[in-house]
Amino acid sequence: METPPERPFNITVTVPKSDGPPPDPAEFAVAADQAASQRGADGIISAHTAEQIICVVTVTEATPVAATAIALAVVSDALSRVQVRVRLAPA
Repeated sequence: METPPERPFNITVTVPKSDGPPPDPAEFAVAADQAASQRGADGIISAHTAEQIICVVTVTEATPVAATAIALAVVSDALSRVQVRVRLAPA
């Protein structure tokens, strides 16, 4: 009996921008693509607004928790590569 194919998860990660200069969207796209490839994600799409960066990371994993962890790691790696400082929201 065949096992069903794993279903892809599209995880949205929203990052508030800091008070510093915003990252170049093209530079961020390259860094995000590299991070996605290294972390085993299928792809990433990002949109930049005046206040935030919105990323949708596609991951084919066995569980939603694992897919979420990979998506967060991809965005974190991409931000590190372009040296973006983010303003964390209070908990």
